[in-house]
Amino acid sequence: MQIVQVQPHNEYIYLNLAQAYEAEFSALTHKMPNADGLFSLDTHLNDKTLAFLAYENDVPAGFIVLALEQVRSYEVCEFYIVPSFRLRHLGIKLAFSIWQKYPGAWVVKQIEGADYATTFWRKAISEFTQGRFDEDKYLDPYWGLVTRQVFSIY
Repeated sequence: MQIVQVQPHNEYIYLNLAQAYEAEFSALTHKMPNADGLFSLDTHLNDKTLAFLAYENDVPAGFIVLALEQVRSYEVCEFYIVPSFRLRHLGIKLAFSIWQKYPGAWVVKQIEGADYATTFWRKAISEFTQGRFDEDKYLDPYWGLVTRQVFSIY
């Protein structure tokens, strides 16, 4: 797997994959596409985000977007692996690679009903931290009740 940072020259690849991500979650978010068939995005890339694309054999396989909360403090805002790549453990490889590159305090949240995402994050975080993380239910101002994992990597 190759991981590259999203830059202006490859941002269109992220935006294309983000449409698949939004469509997949639309059953939970109740989002509808606009008249052009496009979903609005919740996370916009700017100076307070870091975004990375994951490739497998030169094929875009997914992405991760981080919010930079403070110095060495991150939140996973968006995370997506194309369904045909999911059973190849690319999600865990992507998460581990980013955590290794960015030690600090981390938050990951899953919206209500995204049980498969919660299962994935519990497994990935537990494996990476040897079970050293906290999980709770949190009332997010934007998403409502979410499952939240909090952990530190140093």
